[in-house]
Amino acid sequence: MSVRILKPSSIFDEEILLSRLKDLNVNFKAHKKLLRYIIQKNEVDIKKIPELPIKLLNLLQEEFTICSSKLLEVQESKDGSTSKLLIELQDGKKIESVIMRYGHVELDCFPQEELERNRDSEGRLNFKSRKRATLCVSSQVGCAMACTFCATGTMGLVANLTAGEIIEQLYHASKIENIRGIVFMGMGEPLDNYKEVLNAVSSMTDTSRFGLAPARISISTVGVVPRIISLKRDLPEIGLALSLHAPNQTLRQKIVPTTKAWPIEKILKACDEFIYNQNYNLKTSKRKRHVLIEYVLIHDVNDSVAVAEELGKLLAGKDVLLNVIPYNVTAVPYDYKPPTTLAQRNFVEVTRSFGVKTLLRQTMGSDINSACGQLVIEANNKGGCSDNIGDLEDIFANKKAAVSKSKEKQFSIKKNKVKSSVSGIKGDNSNTEKISHLFNFKDYIKSVLLMMIVLLFTLLSFRIYLKLKNNYSITTVYNKDEM
Repeated sequence: MSVRILKPSSIFDEEILLSRLKDLNVNFKAHKKLLRYIIQKNEVDIKKIPELPIKLLNLLQEEFTICSSKLLEVQESKDGSTSKLLIELQDGKKIESVIMRYGHVELDCFPQEELERNRDSEGRLNFKSRKRATLCVSSQVGCAMACTFCATGTMGLVANLTAGEIIEQLYHASKIENIRGIVFMGMGEPLDNYKEVLNAVSSMTDTSRFGLAPARISISTVGVVPRIISLKRDLPEIGLALSLHAPNQTLRQKIVPTTKAWPIEKILKACDEFIYNQNYNLKTSKRKRHVLIEYVLIHDVNDSVAVAEELGKLLAGKDVLLNVIPYNVTAVPYDYKPPTTLAQRNFVEVTRSFGVKTLLRQTMGSDINSACGQLVIEANNKGGCSDNIGDLEDIFANKKAAVSKSKEKQFSIKKNKVKSSVSGIKGDNSNTEKISHLFNFKDYIKSVLLMMIVLLFTLLSFRIYLKLKNNYSITTVYNKDEM
């Protein structure tokens, strides 16, 4: 696909701007100052930026614009967790970005008190108060990957976005919310627009621009193996997410038809090498990081216990975090349905029994068509943006463990017990609550035993001390008598 040329160009297309500055022999420091004032000081009038070279001012006025796109509309979900941004590009094409505010997204991972802390004085859920917002950005208009559950795939690939157009999504969103994380999970396959995505991420992480931590930026891919290998070299510290959706190649090709060229084994090998480099070569985090495995659960397609067992075997022992996402009804030519609550819990418990860290995600923004797979730009400008993951800040930056050790114990059921217990799992939370109380009691007993051991050790040490002191006193008296 040919590269789109914007006139005027966005100042966020830094490759173009730097090239023109070189032609005019303008110091690159002026370029950094320009972006710092626009991004960090919210300056919208270039003329008000002090001490910019005349050549640069003239160039900006003639060939560049602060923002080549327009924010047409912002839709808010009823619970306030999601804001959907409709953005019009310079050539009239439209894309959407989604601001996602997290507080109690993980159904099975955050305790009840996490939910209560997120309520305002009147008891209503208040996501904005947490200020932990992640922005879901698009990298293309449309998508060539043709995932059968995703409305974006029905559009085909319309255009690649420039680095400037990708960055402008963050520029628009930053005026609405304090963005702390970026996920490339909107419209398009990021690794199919590799160069522009690479340039955009470089700008997002530059401290003189947006200054986001690399670990708070994640790229999702269906598994473009050569590009995953390149990512290990070019962006080694970012988060990596793989849209898997099936444990074997036959089933996966039905769901993601364009992945015939890359077998699952090769994709997972590339992911293993990427995360190994982070954990054992770079060592940028004290905690072990994981590749996020995205798995859209579709009724009677990939949600059976047998499929869950196959997936558990495939991922067992790997540095991955499985993110199970119930299918959201979208405008696709397939009779797909969301999985039942029972099927969701069965699936999660089976994969956990293989030692795979698994999260079951709550849908956000479905009332404004901004849930997973719902993004599509139609004539009436309605659509959505994928929010396939929870708080990426927590998952990729590892500021908090996504699943605590106690919760892993709570849901790690022995494999030989799963088959007999799965059929008896009920849709309510009664079994979960019993298990939770059981492990809380065990933790209490362990704590008491530990305290008793410490106390006994202290008493024993004190007794030894007294005995030694007494022996020393007797010896001293004996020596005096001898004299």
